[in-house]
Amino acid sequence: MSFGKKIFTSIRPNNKFGRILNLISKYFAIFGGFILLTAALISIFSIFGRVVFSSPILGDFELVEIACAVAVGSFLPLCHLKEGNVIVDFITAKLSKNKINLLDSISSLIFGLIALFFSSRMILGAKDMYIYQEETMLLAFPIWLPFLPVIASFFLLTICCFYTFIIKINLIIGK
Repeated sequence: MSFGKKIFTSIRPNNKFGRILNLISKYFAIFGGFILLTAALISIFSIFGRVVFSSPILGDFELVEIACAVAVGSFLPLCHLKEGNVIVDFITAKLSKNKINLLDSISSLIFGLIALFFSSRMILGAKDMYIYQEETMLLAFPIWLPFLPVIASFFLLTICCFYTFIIKINLIIGK
């Protein structure tokens, strides 16, 4: 068994919906990359300020924490479309393509349902944080605000999961 060998077929969108979904997911990932780069720059400037001027950026850990949450959420849809999630393949390495596609379709369906559940709960959480005007401790930054891109990412992830579910089912039945 080779760990470097990709056993699963990559989902390459060959329909209009798949190409649009892939493009939107790429834009979300690029957005997440910019957010993560911003978090890294905040950390660098804060450390530089702490060492050189004995004055770090106030609330740097709050900003980095928020940025990392938004970035991770932004990467999830593209990661799922590219089958980049962690897969334990030593159990399924000797299975046929159809059995692997069946397992992949089941996992995509379950992951999609979980992502849908998370998005719906995050909407309620963001709503509560907005109503009660919850803010970060040092910067008084509204906590509900970073929920918006994460909620959008999870809804996109939900769509990606259901899309891959349909693709894998079509591979099984031979369409």
